[in-house]
Amino acid sequence: MMAKRRRLPPEERKSEILEAAAELFAVRGYHATSVSDIIDTAGIARGTFYLYFQSKKDVFLELIESYFSGFAEVLESNHGRLDAAFAEGTNPVRAWRENVLAILSFHANNPELTRIVYREAMGRDEDFSDRVDELSWLARGKLVQEFKAMSSHGLIRDSDLDVVASIAMGATVNIIMEHLLRRGTSDLESVADALMDNQVRALAAPGIDVDLVLESIKRPARKRPAPRSKTAKPASKRSKPTRRPPASSGGNRSGRKAP
Repeated sequence: MMAKRRRLPPEERKSEILEAAAELFAVRGYHATSVSDIIDTAGIARGTFYLYFQSKKDVFLELIESYFSGFAEVLESNHGRLDAAFAEGTNPVRAWRENVLAILSFHANNPELTRIVYREAMGRDEDFSDRVDELSWLARGKLVQEFKAMSSHGLIRDSDLDVVASIAMGATVNIIMEHLLRRGTSDLESVADALMDNQVRALAAPGIDVDLVLESIKRPARKRPAPRSKTAKPASKRSKPTRRPPASSGGNRSGRKAP
């Protein structure tokens, strides 16, 4: 006798179906995946699937919407971060780097959705590709505004900022496709640093010390914690105060000066 599946709230069951479909679409592709495949992977009855979706296409469109809304939030947050840097007088180039890292992190944290959008949705169908084009125009518009702000503050050279945005977006898309999806690169900080090095050197306004700017935005090196001396440990309840090292030793049996 087959064990009954655990009853889930509707939203959790729907998410379960979407997760199963995302995994299949990312690995097999949209056309090679059937409703039956999604049902089998999710471990649900056929009737349960049709309670939430009318077709495979509906599932695919909802996944595209999930990517769209998530990435749109990242773009809005990035825009606000750069605006805040100018308003508060903090380092705008560091904010630029954080924006690049946020975009890479979003895609690295959503590999199935990223594969679906970049490998399946683009140019596949009008309903799919139109939505991707809409997101692309949103991203381009935000990026052009951000480059204009940096140009007005004398950070980047005078140039056709629409073309600059196209170059920056193209580089980011190719990094996502090659380094995140194909190679599975996990060191996003290094990728962000390499991209910033390239873009800052290409766009820096005359008179700016590029090396100094790049040094100012590098992630700080992690400091290794200093080794704890033996006397730094809490005294045992059984130990007596008279057994502690004398004050003249600095409280450190190793002879090192206390920090």
